[in-house]
Amino acid sequence: MKKILFSSLLFLLAEFSFAEELTNYTITSDSQINTLEGDLEATGNVVIKSNSGNFEAYSDKLSFDKDYKSLKLIGNVHVKNLESEGIAIEETSGDELTIFTDKGLFEFKSQNKNRVTTKIKF
Repeated sequence: MKKILFSSLLFLLAEFSFAEELTNYTITSDSQINTLEGDLEATGNVVIKSNSGNFEAYSDKLSFDKDYKSLKLIGNVHVKNLESEGIAIEETSGDELTIFTDKGLFEFKSQNKNRVTTKIKF
C-alpha cells in the first residue's frame, strides 16, 4: 500500500514539474481559427511573444499542427531571441520558419533566391 501511495506521489510531482516547464505564448493577428483537433491558424500581421521570456516572432501567417507538434511561420518571418539546444539566436529572418515544439529544433527556409540571415551565440 505504501509503495502505491509513494508511486502516485512521484507521478503527481513529475506532472507538476512538467507543467511548470511549459511556456505560454500570446498570439496577436488580424484573424485566428482553431479546430476541434487543437490546431491553430493565424493570418495577417501575426505577432507571437512568450509570456515568460523575451522571444518574439512576426510573420504574415502562423499555423500550429498539434499532431506533428510543429509551429510554422510563413511570409516575412522575423524572430528575436530564439533558444534551442544550447544555441541562442539573437535575431533571424527569412520566408518560412518551422519550430518542432517537442524537440526544440527549428528549420528556416527562404524562397525566391532570398537568403536567411541569422545573428547567433554559441
